[in-house]
Amino acid sequence: MTIYSRFKELVKNDPDHPAVIDERTCVNYAGLDRLVDTLISRFPSFIPARVGIVMDHSVEMVAAIMAVIKSGAAFVAVEPDFPPGRLTAFLVENGIDFVITQEHYASLLNDFKRLIIGPDVYVDPALHPLPDRSRSDRPAYIMYSSTPDGYPLGVAVGNSQVLHFAESFKLTYNISGDDILLQFSACIINIFIQEVFGALLNGAAVAIPSSATRNDAEKLVKFIDEQYITIVSGFPFLMMELNNLEALPVTVRLLISTGGPLHASSIGRLLEQVPVYNTYGPAEATVSATCYCCNPGLMLPDGTFPIGKAMNGTDVMILDDDLHEVPSGCEGEICLVGDGLADYYTGDHREDVKPFAVIGDGRRVFRTGDWGCQMPDGNYAFLRRKDSEVNILGKKVVTGEVERAMKKSDEVEDCVVVHYIDEQGSAYLVAYVVPRSKSFRLSWVKTRMAQYVPAYMIPEFFVLLKALPTDATGTVNTLALPVVLKDGKAG
Repeated sequence: MTIYSRFKELVKNDPDHPAVIDERTCVNYAGLDRLVDTLISRFPSFIPARVGIVMDHSVEMVAAIMAVIKSGAAFVAVEPDFPPGRLTAFLVENGIDFVITQEHYASLLNDFKRLIIGPDVYVDPALHPLPDRSRSDRPAYIMYSSTPDGYPLGVAVGNSQVLHFAESFKLTYNISGDDILLQFSACIINIFIQEVFGALLNGAAVAIPSSATRNDAEKLVKFIDEQYITIVSGFPFLMMELNNLEALPVTVRLLISTGGPLHASSIGRLLEQVPVYNTYGPAEATVSATCYCCNPGLMLPDGTFPIGKAMNGTDVMILDDDLHEVPSGCEGEICLVGDGLADYYTGDHREDVKPFAVIGDGRRVFRTGDWGCQMPDGNYAFLRRKDSEVNILGKKVVTGEVERAMKKSDEVEDCVVVHYIDEQGSAYLVAYVVPRSKSFRLSWVKTRMAQYVPAYMIPEFFVLLKALPTDATGTVNTLALPVVLKDGKAG
């Protein structure tokens, strides 16, 4: 079975059930299926292998995703507000056949063959269903990631892994046709997969707010209320925003936090209203590898919650550097084994990372680079993230990518980017810069960076140094850098 064949079963079983809702329209399962065939009939390549998607989140975007999957290809989705250089590099490195986009983004994609679709796609009632070319052993999508040095990297995930996750998601959270999931996350984040396929492969609906609504807490809550949304997932930053409300909309029945440590202080009000789950899982694990119900739950000494026990058919192991299991309670690297793991990496820098290995019993293991331990009750605790990766405002940032963007400026001789945690538990970036000359202009550096990275990846603070401190091996000694403090209330 593939993603599309599972979706087709649901079309046949309940064709009139709402499938995708946005602020402009709503389409049911049968209508979405017809829209899928309509888009495939317009593909500029007969049998594509990889198709880029650069669109506003909408009914049409979801239809484009399903169309690519039905055609047997893998979709490569990128947010339209990606800096142009970053967007182009990722699409080129993944060898896409063409891009599905909208008229107002077409100029960003002049170097590619394009299928431009509008908000009112005509669905020909006489169009016969097109053949399903999807296969369970082929990738369904390629998710954007980065190497530790900040180079673009694709994570290829297959149809079978997504189906495996959708089934586990259904069993863990009792998903039914009565549920409506909020689609809040960016398409380059694996939570997007949970929001879309956790709904459409389980007979539920997915509701998509506009970008203006997503970026306004008051409008977002109104949207959740008006669309009767039952499940909200997102980064801890979103949970913190919801915790500031006096009360959640009454339709919300559970919250799922993922992508970073969840602090108890961030969800105190929420725990009194609905179940809140803390989950853990990199893109290489499809979506979530573990989950933990926080109410009532055990807090760790640092005020965060455990990441829970294994789900999604993926085993969790805590291993040492030689890939041997450490005793319960001892620290080690969080490693994942099982059917939910990605197939392979794509892109020019795929050989730069070697996180997959084979353990003694012959099983393939993914080394996350994150440190954790197993607690006496069997739950796992996340202790610290790999040095080069951090979440800023609910978005993953690889500090090496920020450094590379900064070095593209003629103003910068050398630099290093470090993240710190403020008093509210939120991360922020500090750049330590060795200027090329005394006439250093920060505004020029930021302008240059904006061509390659989005605004949230530009450090909040810049510190000028005559030289970066190094240790005996010549490596930058981050512990010798002056610490820049932030109280958590600024900006």
